[in-house]
Amino acid sequence: MIRRRSDDLLLIAAREPTPGFTKTRLGATLGMEAAATLYRGFLTDLAHRFVPPALGEEPPFDLGWAFTPAGCDFPAVVRSLSPVMAALSAMGEGRIHHVPQRGDDWGERQANLLRWGHDAGYRRTVLTASDSPQMAVASVEAAFGALETHDLVLGRVSDGGYYLIGLSGPHDVLRDVPMSTASAADALVARAGALGLRLAEVPATFDVDTGDDLAVLRAYAARHPAAIPVTAIALARLVPASVSPERDAGR
Repeated sequence: MIRRRSDDLLLIAAREPTPGFTKTRLGATLGMEAAATLYRGFLTDLAHRFVPPALGEEPPFDLGWAFTPAGCDFPAVVRSLSPVMAALSAMGEGRIHHVPQRGDDWGERQANLLRWGHDAGYRRTVLTASDSPQMAVASVEAAFGALETHDLVLGRVSDGGYYLIGLSGPHDVLRDVPMSTASAADALVARAGALGLRLAEVPATFDVDTGDDLAVLRAYAARHPAAIPVTAIALARLVPASVSPERDAGR
């Protein structure tokens, strides 16, 4: 039985932060151990930002971790991120969903996760990746607000993909949309148009997939260190400045 406290569900797609399994393209630049450690910083900052409010308060939306591999103990991963998360996890037992990703590719896994939210009784489900540690609560709230009057919401990243997708209803929007390409977001918009769906977009941001993205992350961390404190520390410790030279991030 799914316990719902809200009509809205945020799912954060995450990978077990294991060297050689997560952030392998980033690992080609940093090394697999350093890439996994930096990604653990992403997860920690996102967990601290999106943890449900204190017991007894009504959350603005329910939270779930959509994790892979399906057989890992992801609640234990979250508890291991920091003493704060360990304490909050103990206090909030049962307040956070843990949903294994299932499917042969990322498109199928996204579709299954969005369907899981609908089948669990949520009116609106937003799914976001964990490659953008700076993702703001305001962007997620804007996505749920847009879904009050739209069928589909999208948040783009600068490489042509998207960091956020949300649905109000069980719409088959991901069929034939090419994932991990420079045309993924545009293809999703075209698919929505073909289905006659009402589409809204929330502000774009950046994600961190490859070594080339580290300069953008470093520039953001320099301007907003308090927004991504764990990521900023890991970045400074693990990534030599020569790997990600400063340039205007445009964000």
